[in-house]
Order: sequence, then C-alpha cells, then structure tokens
Amino acid sequence: MVARPADVVKVAEHGWLQRGESFHRIFERRPGYLASTVAGRTSVPHTPVNPVPKCTQEVSETYLKPSELTARGDHLGDEWVHDSGIRGWASAADGGRLAVQVADVLAAGNGYAWLVATDQRIAVVIPARFVDLPPHQIPPPAPLPGLNTSLITWWQQPPNAVAGIRDVLLGRTIAGDPFVSIDFADGSNLLLRQ
Repeated sequence: MVARPADVVKVAEHGWLQRGESFHRIFERRPGYLASTVAGRTSVPHTPVNPVPKCTQEVSETYLKPSELTARGDHLGDEWVHDSGIRGWASAADGGRLAVQVADVLAAGNGYAWLVATDQRIAVVIPARFVDLPPHQIPPPAPLPGLNTSLITWWQQPPNAVAGIRDVLLGRTIAGDPFVSIDFADGSNLLLRQ
C-alpha cells in the first residue's frame, strides 16, 4: 500500500522519476474531501468539472463526510478548516484553471492519488493497481515488499505552472491548522491540509 510520502518516493524511483529528476515536495494525502469555489459557485464536496480518469477503488469508509454546516456554506471565512471532513479547497475564476484540474483528479482518485512536485513537473499520481488500464499500458511494478505497484500519472504540468508554494496556518484557533497553499500561474489556488 502506498500510504506514506516515503512509499511514493520508493515506488517513484522504480520507473516514474525521469533521469536526473528529484522530488521537491510530496503533499500529504490526508483523509477527507476537497471543496471548491469555481466562478463564485461553492461545491462541498468538490465535484469534478473536467473529464477525469476512473479509480477502481471506492472512497475509504474512514473518510468523514463534510459537515452540513460547511456543505451549506454557513461558515465564515476559513472556519471550514475546522471541519475534519474537508482536506482542502480549490479556488478559481473558471473550471479550466489548474487548481480545479488538480482538484478534479484528486477527487476522482478517491483518496488514493497523490499530488507531487519535482524539479521538472507538478503531477497527480496514483498507484497503478487502482487504475483500470489494459495490461500493456501499466508499467511494471516496483519490486518492493508491500509496495508491489507502479505509479500512473493522471495529470501533470511543467514547474512554471506554479507561481508559489507556501505553508500557512488557517482557522480560528491560536495555533492554527497547517495547510499548504499552492498558487498557480493562472491565478487559481489550492489549499491542502498538511
């Protein structure tokens, strides 16, 4: 099971990383759903607006659903971060923006997809065993005990698609909740719980 960032690194080293490519960051894959505000319309949870691939594994039963309060939009500002059923929020002027594309494929991944950034690309990857592809399209699995799978790229862009990545504390508590804010060059933004 590719369940930790260290697992992603190990599997990626067996065929996914290109020669000379190295990881910049692997974004935590926290349980919960993504939400979005696209062209002024909020969706909790986020529903893909672009065509997406299909994950053969259902969403884990351990995922908490977003609260009714958050789903109705009855929260102020970033109060949604205290809803443990929400793992992140995409904001964009329209559905074609990069943050929405990422949210679409992460949502389609049913909690099994990872967002990663390398020195050569930003990508969403998923273990091959969760993808329904013809056998000739699936790379050979990494020969690793307990991680007998390969990674499939569901979405990728060059590194200049990202204007900035920063760690932020959000919420209405003194300590704040840790998130990463990914600002895309097209003006869209994705917040992910860390």
